[in-house]
Amino acid sequence: YAFRYLMLTVEDTSPKYRLVVRDVRCSRVGAVRLSDAPPLKGGDEVAKRLDEVSLRTLANCMQQVFEDGPKRDQRLWMGDLRLQALSNYVSFRCDNLVKRCLYLFAGSRFPDGRVSACVFTRPEPAADDTWLFDYSLFFVHALEEYLQQTDDREALDDLYATAMEQLDYALALCGEDGILTSPAANSAFIDWADGLNRLACAEGVLIDALGAGECLARRRGDGSREALLHRERCRLTAAARERFWDAGGRCFCVDGQRAIATQVWMVLSRVATPEEAVEIMSRPLEAWDNVPMVTPYMHHYYVMALLQAGLRDAALAHMKAYWGSMLDAGADTFWEAWNPDDPKGSPYGSVMVNSYCHAWSCTPAYLLRTFFVKQSRTP
Repeated sequence: YAFRYLMLTVEDTSPKYRLVVRDVRCSRVGAVRLSDAPPLKGGDEVAKRLDEVSLRTLANCMQQVFEDGPKRDQRLWMGDLRLQALSNYVSFRCDNLVKRCLYLFAGSRFPDGRVSACVFTRPEPAADDTWLFDYSLFFVHALEEYLQQTDDREALDDLYATAMEQLDYALALCGEDGILTSPAANSAFIDWADGLNRLACAEGVLIDALGAGECLARRRGDGSREALLHRERCRLTAAARERFWDAGGRCFCVDGQRAIATQVWMVLSRVATPEEAVEIMSRPLEAWDNVPMVTPYMHHYYVMALLQAGLRDAALAHMKAYWGSMLDAGADTFWEAWNPDDPKGSPYGSVMVNSYCHAWSCTPAYLLRTFFVKQSRTP
């Protein structure tokens, strides 16, 4: 499913001879080779297999840009890029490719300054007309995480204003009560989950991005901007607690819905206190309303919320169970959408349209190498 197809067409035949094609070969070309990544140092056999398949997934999506997948779109998406970059930092270290992608997003903004959800690179770089609330804010995270790895002052100077524009635009979509408007929240992706109320999730994404923005402002020496973003983060955090915290149910609730995605983003944004985070994330998935996570993308953030709550064993167990179930189903690269309870489920109406080598699914390599099997920094 990761192969860029080679088609042989027989234009004509002859009664004088038979055409025989044998010993067909092709060469794979990409930005990296699997051998460029150091092997996982430690971990059991399941961990090593998860790491191997994650890196193959990532490598197949690294061409002139970080693509979402080789099967269908072959496009640069912001949500995928953030997760690909994190996995790249602990494996291939092709950091210049991350920088190129960040510049492509910054250079292909909408006229009002918003970062598009994805960018076409052929025949010329151009923003798609798709805008996703959460994806635009992931530009802030992706830039801060790139700088943590590289301390690239040039990139900070060039891209700082773009990052701040995304925060300013998002803040302008909040009401006087500090809560996002419904149209803004509904423009967030979050997950391919039917029936999910995205309001608290989108609010959590914005609060989390404000924290990343504070880090960028601190790097830039922009004290006034750092103070402003800190005040806004505190204001929105208080507003989210006021609006979404259900004291009786000891969880976060949006218009009667208690979805796991809501809990995840309230934990990741630190709207939940450390004690609440442990209490919430310790509950089994069956405890939440029937709005299941359906993509490895959302499962990644679920694992991150478990880790933030200090539930390291649960995070490792979930990663092995969820991504491991894809291995059990025959995956040699990780898939775009996967619900073990509904193997033929698809956000597109047919499982055949799903991508079977998908960028946002490559994060077990990042998780294992960052939180569970510490690796030495590669050059």
